[in-house]
Amino acid sequence: ELLVRLQRERGMALLLITHDLAVVAETVQRVIVMYAGQAVETGPVPEIFEAPKHPYTQALLAALPEHNADRARLKAIPGVVPGQHDRPKACLLSPRCDYAMERCRREAPAFAGPMERKVRCHFPLDAAGRPTNGWQREAQKIPA
Repeated sequence: ELLVRLQRERGMALLLITHDLAVVAETVQRVIVMYAGQAVETGPVPEIFEAPKHPYTQALLAALPEHNADRARLKAIPGVVPGQHDRPKACLLSPRCDYAMERCRREAPAFAGPMERKVRCHFPLDAAGRPTNGWQREAQKIPA
């Protein structure tokens, strides 16, 4: 509360670095979600929380206790965050992403979209939380 009060009283920006999404929801208006030191999504907090466009943001929100009330264990993101010397050549999340396709392992996605809502993903999620931009066509190319 103190930081928010000072920010409003003095008309200044507030840069808050945290892993606590509850603090983000209560404190800031815009958020930049980072993975392995790289911005993967940015936008207004309500939009990000209601309809994440990046798979990592979606997974982070799905791991919140309030999204797991009926489970004994919280949902986790499998794998490990890449280190400085073992980073994938393309999308940093591709080894851990449920939606990764060959393109994700081959080509780094751009941080794209309108200024108010950018995402770094070849197949950003739609409002229903499903990948877009031809992901279904790519998935059909993979033999079962």
